[in-house]
Amino acid sequence: MPYFVFRMGGLAGLPERLAEAPSYREAKAILRELRAREGDDAAPIRMIFAANEFEAADLLTQPRELDPSLYGADD
Repeated sequence: MPYFVFRMGGLAGLPERLAEAPSYREAKAILRELRAREGDDAAPIRMIFAANEFEAADLLTQPRELDPSLYGADD
């Protein structure tokens, strides 16, 4: 399964695919290069591991559930 790199908050709030890489190292290098080029004010750029582009975009748009073991960790 490949790694996908997306810019978050593209057209209509959907992730915009920027790149695809077969390995973690290649995807991480692409991610770092894009983040350095974009600067701090740009939309977040994220990497995800998925079977295809559609699954990756779907996973990125799903709300994440909080880990119940973290409740009260700020005490």
